[in-house]
Amino acid sequence: MNSMKGSLLSLTVISLWALTACGNSNAVNKQASPVTETTQTSQPEQPTALSASNSKIQTDLEKAKKEGKAVFVVVTGTGVTETDKATTIAKGANNIYKNAAVVQLDRDDAANSQLVAEWRLAGAPLPLVLVVSPKGQLTGGMVLAQATAENIAALVPSPKLEEVQEVINSKKPAFVVFTKKSYSDRAEVIQACKEAVTILKNNAAIIEVDLDDIKEASLIDRLEVDKSSKETTTQVVNVQGQIAGTSSGLPDAAKLAAAAIAPPKSGCCPGGAGSSGCAK
Repeated sequence: MNSMKGSLLSLTVISLWALTACGNSNAVNKQASPVTETTQTSQPEQPTALSASNSKIQTDLEKAKKEGKAVFVVVTGTGVTETDKATTIAKGANNIYKNAAVVQLDRDDAANSQLVAEWRLAGAPLPLVLVVSPKGQLTGGMVLAQATAENIAALVPSPKLEEVQEVINSKKPAFVVFTKKSYSDRAEVIQACKEAVTILKNNAAIIEVDLDDIKEASLIDRLEVDKSSKETTTQVVNVQGQIAGTSSGLPDAAKLAAAAIAPPKSGCCPGGAGSSGCAK
């Protein structure tokens, strides 16, 4: 297994602790980029499902989930200015990613208290725009100063990235296989991943990404997977969402399993092209 820098989830998920740090602009700025440092002292769990609530926004979120739509959520509150600007940005994102809806969440409305608590919005600087994926996952957000229609739309994960996020949210590692049906090693690589899953007592998942799938082009480019290669590429994503290892061609099942459960190392991966860690 070779080392692989970066965090798969950091491509779309902006940790809400940065948004709830009582308006700490340095924390917000640090998290604004979709590709950022990946080693953090503490990262809150992302919600795996929408909360039960009687609020109108909850009804809208459930409706969007059933219809397979993303949601751009404009979070505002009493006395908050520039909510209209944030709404315009959200609508612009909806023009880019059309299979979505735009809703507004009033943080001070008691009916929304459960979502405010779950999404850790009590201390967030307002207004901000959050993104909920078509499967109901909260995948990111930006304050108004950093938000544009383009980068808000970009926070909607691709279908395969959303699958990875679901696996990580369930506290399992994932083996992400980038391949094509025409590759001669495809079946053997998938079989090796299945063996790794067996080693891990089925506490892992395999996600296959077709290198010809246009919906996954952004994910493939961001992870720097070589589309011109004639071999399958396998990336191991640990339960922290970090890419713990990568392999070209037929991987060793035991090494895949070991990389998946190896403890994350401090300083491993963030911008660390020279790092020797990451399950090498």
